[in-house]
Amino acid sequence: MDKQKIMIKCLLFYLLISILLLPNAMLSLAKKDEDDNFVKPILVGKDPKKDANPASVDILKVYITNNGTHFRFIIKCRAKPAPSLIRSYVVWLDTEGGSAPDYCLVAGGVPGLYEVDVEDESIEFEFKAPIEVKIKGRSIYLTADLEDIGYPDDVKDPIGIVVTTHQPLAQLRDRAPDSGIYQVDHEVIPELPGFTPFIFIPSV
Repeated sequence: MDKQKIMIKCLLFYLLISILLLPNAMLSLAKKDEDDNFVKPILVGKDPKKDANPASVDILKVYITNNGTHFRFIIKCRAKPAPSLIRSYVVWLDTEGGSAPDYCLVAGGVPGLYEVDVEDESIEFEFKAPIEVKIKGRSIYLTADLEDIGYPDDVKDPIGIVVTTHQPLAQLRDRAPDSGIYQVDHEVIPELPGFTPFIFIPSV
């Protein structure tokens, strides 16, 4: 009987220790990869292969994801992207439902989020905020703050998206899509544990 009591006490002790340590263990795992906070990337659209050279500026696929506070575009190319002073990757956003972009995310040159003002035949760019740029394999990741584009209150449905590559900066190398625009809807989801409050959804 004493052995049973000792075993039960040991079991309860180990159970208590595991309960106390589990949140810390989960927290340390979450910190290992910041990308875990982003929802699974959604395919926005595809672009034909080998319609631009060099291969590093040939767009194949465009994805979008978010984590509730930031949004991220993932541009997959035919070869490893290499933003530089002469090579850029640009995501153009029409957030106001007009016929021209209101913002652009730029990787290469001077990277950042820019406000775009199109009047007649002139285009003006104003630096809005820095962005995060990462290269992983044959993809380039451009991440910006949702608040910097006034999301969701100042963003109309749907959001128009065009992705371009340039080399040199003034020369267009590839455009996705080749004509027209991609369209992405957005929803506001209640802020509950385990859910992302904002999410982008491709239009059908």
